[in-house]
Amino acid sequence: MIKSTKIIIVSLLLLTPNAYPIQRSTADMCTATVAALCTAGSYKIYLDAPYTIHPAILAGVSGIITATTYHFLHTITPAGRIKRANIFLDDIARHTLARVSFDGEQTFFDAVQDVYLTDDLPLISAYNHLINLVPVMHYTLSLINTASAEVGKDVFLQEECDASLSRANRLFKNISDAIKRIRDHKDYLSQLTIYKESLAQEKQTIAQQQMAHAQYDMAQAQQSSSFLKWFKFLFGYKK
Repeated sequence: MIKSTKIIIVSLLLLTPNAYPIQRSTADMCTATVAALCTAGSYKIYLDAPYTIHPAILAGVSGIITATTYHFLHTITPAGRIKRANIFLDDIARHTLARVSFDGEQTFFDAVQDVYLTDDLPLISAYNHLINLVPVMHYTLSLINTASAEVGKDVFLQEECDASLSRANRLFKNISDAIKRIRDHKDYLSQLTIYKESLAQEKQTIAQQQMAHAQYDMAQAQQSSSFLKWFKFLFGYKK
């Protein structure tokens, strides 16, 4: 069982999410191999263990390892990568400024005001949100491109890759256009200045609070030390 466990661990370490994609048949074969190793290892443990282990426990552990292996390996198949990419795209598409292609400046900034109605600095809030979507888009595109390069002759999966790529490019263009429009707005720099000043003030406030806490802790420590000295004096304690 020890050797089998080592094989499983090494295999999972080598097959990281950024590794080269594997085909579904390979994932199924590896999962079956892991299941066989777990079964053999569990049987050996059952026979050789110095104490009795209920077979249900061994079966449960083997099932968890096999299921985890199956899930992990299928996430790095082309179909698994496309599935993950679509999850990211669905999440990105919840953002109005990324989902909608605005024809005019007025409609765009009306949408900004609607989405960030309660924000004091709507342009900065929108800009920061959009900037945070950019690395997610890059990662999503890498998932799609990697999957597309490995689909082989699977026409259905290739069509799914193409559809996801088209959707990703459309969302990315909307994000890029939105960022440019915000940065070109006449109020962007003034709001950015206010934002930076608020950040600096917030950092200063945090630093002052930390200093106050440190001083309080020091005072408490000194008070405890003084109390201990008086306690020793009153009760005639000598070291």
